[in-house]
Amino acid sequence: MTAVKEVFRRRAEPGAALAEEAGAIAAACHAMAARFHRGGRLLTFGTGAAATDAQHVAVEFVHPVIVGKRALPALSLTGDVATITGVCAGAGFDDVFAHQVRCFGGPDDIAFGISPDGRCGSVLRAMECARDRGMLTVALAGGDGGGLAGAVDHLVTVPSGDPRVVKEVHVTAYHVLWELVHVFLEQPGVLGQEVTA
Repeated sequence: MTAVKEVFRRRAEPGAALAEEAGAIAAACHAMAARFHRGGRLLTFGTGAAATDAQHVAVEFVHPVIVGKRALPALSLTGDVATITGVCAGAGFDDVFAHQVRCFGGPDDIAFGISPDGRCGSVLRAMECARDRGMLTVALAGGDGGGLAGAVDHLVTVPSGDPRVVKEVHVTAYHVLWELVHVFLEQPGVLGQEVTA
């Protein structure tokens, strides 16, 4: 029984910590909603298991599962194997997302990176490139945020070194982000101009 309790305890504290970041999460969502309102797009990326999370985030925005929520332009930079392998063969793995950000990203867009420990070189380089282009930068990380801490406009961290726990809380975090972005888009006046659903 002690082992079972420990499994749940390892998840309870990081989950509760996410709730304590409500203000920071709301600020990130407001900024994202403002970019979408101006016609911006969401570019998502991450490596390994975080690549599937990036794809999940993009599909949530493009094809909302909740009836009545509007689709928003989003693109995962992790899904095109020809582009990924081509960039890696030429420029190296650390440039795989930065190259695509340079091609697709503009100043009204959002770069959304996911890194379980905040130290993924390809995510860090993409965020640097996105900031240089004037994009809004939002990231999910674990532990202390690693190199993403201080390198992005909005960072949501999961205070755990267990990659399984970090991933589980990240799933909750990006569903909350999706929902709150829509809340802001649906409230007239919240974004400084008339907003329509």
